[in-house]
Order: sequence, then structure tokens, then C-alpha cells
Amino acid sequence: MFMTDRVCMTRRLRQSTGREQIRKETQMSNHIICFSPSGATLGQRILAVEDVFAADWELTQCFGADHESLSDWTKRVFQPGNNLLFIGAAGIAVRAIAPYVSAKQSDPAVVVMDEKANWCIPILSGHLGGANLLANKLAKRTGAQAVITTATDVRGVWAVDSWANREKLKVINPGKIKEISAGLLQGQTKKLFSEFPISGKLPEGLVFSDAASCDIYVGIHRLTDREQEPLYLIPAALIAGIGCRKGARREQLDALFEEVLEQNNVWQQAVQKICSIDLKKEEPGLLLFCAEHGILLETYDAETLRNLDGEFTASAFVSQVTGVDNVCERSAMAGSQNGKILISKMAKNGVTAAFVLDEVKISF
Repeated sequence: MFMTDRVCMTRRLRQSTGREQIRKETQMSNHIICFSPSGATLGQRILAVEDVFAADWELTQCFGADHESLSDWTKRVFQPGNNLLFIGAAGIAVRAIAPYVSAKQSDPAVVVMDEKANWCIPILSGHLGGANLLANKLAKRTGAQAVITTATDVRGVWAVDSWANREKLKVINPGKIKEISAGLLQGQTKKLFSEFPISGKLPEGLVFSDAASCDIYVGIHRLTDREQEPLYLIPAALIAGIGCRKGARREQLDALFEEVLEQNNVWQQAVQKICSIDLKKEEPGLLLFCAEHGILLETYDAETLRNLDGEFTASAFVSQVTGVDNVCERSAMAGSQNGKILISKMAKNGVTAAFVLDEVKISF
């Protein structure tokens, strides 16, 4: 029997606040595969534990008649951000995932459990993908023993990639992770700089420093005066407000978006979503732009934008066309929790853009 709960690729959420979200479905999903009735029983037991799986889930029974093959299942679910749990022999999992293993910043978390829940073993993406964390959670809820083999965890040393995953910081140059971890394991001190406050106790082996000499840089900006790059960890702190004329092409949106970010030395990975007026929710160029960048599009009605407090770059023409005097700055502010305008309205070839810095909370 093949059991699956597939999520649709596009979802629209209309809310009473005048906000509409339009996105390509890229959320993390959880996938369990088992190879025997005993494994299926354990899989059902795990699915009943709500605090382990907070996202969409799927259980596949790879035995009996009319089931999805292991190779097809692996090809389908081996996607960045996913959690994969094999209930069965570790060798089965290793052989199944081997053709798809690519890079630590994109490989999904892969965990193996035996069907009696004796052992729970993360075998891929223990830190960045969160497999170690998932294994510990599963072990705690099922009574299994988590088998953690990563050096920093075994020796009780702070793991920068685990921390980045937990705090939802995007890693720009993952090759630097090994350098940081190896230094900490050897007893070296590593320097950290952050554009934003970080709460909690500083881990052993770390000290705060300035941007010029840091080994780890937490922020949204690219340093331009360093011979050696630090490890860049980027919070999704920016809301981009976009306005455009009807029929604006994706290339026009790309050109202004990339130009503004480049001029301000801001990482594109810092942009968490694109906001605009709801008149643009079906604009083909804007939808294509958001889809190709993998960024959420969130739109607001004119009344919601008009009612925002603050100083905005007003345009009589824009007001006549849309019913609100500014689209890009106002929509970016509407999309933030407690933000402030970082980059004011910029315009080029019928496209406008502004960026709001949202509130950022990071802790050790």
C-alpha cells in the first residue's frame, strides 16, 4: 500500500488584513519510508508526535504490492530543506541517497532508524540540514538512542553550522565552516561580528570583534575591503517593496533589484519576501521574477497601504493609477513586523524598488 499526502505546488492565502500571499511551495517537508509492517507501525507512531513534525509529512510503505519504488521515492523527496527518515537498514539508505548527495548547504537531512526504535542515526547533513537535531528529537520521543558522530557534538564544541540552521541564517560560503570548526576543535579562538544584537551566553572559543578582523560575519552586507572573506551568515532581514508598470518584464525587475543590492553591498539572500499592491498579484513579469528567485510574493490592498503611518516618497501619478501615493515603500513597510526603511524608493525603466530592514532576533 502506498500512502502519501502530497502538497500542491502553489498556494494562495487570503487574510482579513488585506494581505495576500502568493508563492511557489518551497517549505520544508518530512518524508518517512519503511520496508516492513513493523517499520510501518513505527512510522505511524512517529507521525502521531506533533512536536517532532511541524511541517507537511508523508509516509511511504515500500513493501507489498503496488508501492512506489525506493529509487523513485528518493529522487522525488531528496530536495533542499527536507527531512528524510529511513526506517530500516542503514545500508539501504546509503545506497538510495548516494547518487543525489551534492553539497552540505543543499543536501536534506537524512536519518535512519531500525524498526524496533533501538537506534536513531543521522547520516547526512547533521548540522546545516538539522539531521542531528531531528535524530535527538526522534530518540527522545521514541525511546531510541541517538547515535551522533560529528566531532563538534562528540567533544562538546560549539558548531557554527548547527547554530546557523537553528537561527535560520543562510550560509554564503559553506567551505569556511570546516575552517571555523577545525580551529575551535584545536582550541583556537574565533572572532565574530554581528550587525544585530545577539542574546544569550557567548559560546566557549568565540569572542566579539569588529568587521575588519572577524572570522564569522552575521549581517546583510557584503564586505568589500577584506582580502580574506569571513564566514558569511545572513539573516532574512529585508523586505523588498516592488512597484511596476503593467506589462513590466522580468528582466526589468531583475535589473533594478540587482542594481540596488549591488550598489548597497547587500546580499540577495537577505531578502525574505517581495511585497507589492494587490493590483500586481497577477502581473506575469512580477510572478516570474519572484518564482525564479524563489521568494515569496505578498500583496496588499490600497486601503491597507494608505493607512500606514510614516513618511513616504509620494507620487501623484502613482496615486491616480493605484489609489495610493507610493507602492514600493509602503508595501515593504506593510510586510514588516517592526521595520524601518533602509533603502528608499529607486526607479528605473518603469520599475520601483525599496527595502525595509525588519526586526532581527538572534540568540546563542
